[in-house]
Amino acid sequence: MVVYILVLIAIAILLPLIYLLYLILSSPPSPTTSSTTLKGKEAFVIKKIKPWNISGKVKLVDGNKVWSATSDREIEEGTRVKIIKSKGVHVVVKKVE
Repeated sequence: MVVYILVLIAIAILLPLIYLLYLILSSPPSPTTSSTTLKGKEAFVIKKIKPWNISGKVKLVDGNKVWSATSDREIEEGTRVKIIKSKGVHVVVKKVE
């Protein structure tokens, strides 16, 4: 009977320790989309961009993500742009020359 109790206590102590070890040694989560992961990427304008208005839309060249976009000047649909920064849920872009 004492052996069973000791085994239960050992399991109760070891399981949380094993879980903590797993959390420490497991790989870190992949980065989420943020200003650092979007900056410098290219996209195509799929909805006309108007200056300082986030109603414009761009689609990333290397994926299917669509972002609301703004710029300091008007950019027509179909134009290739580069993301210069991310501000919350929209991006600021400039025309690729």
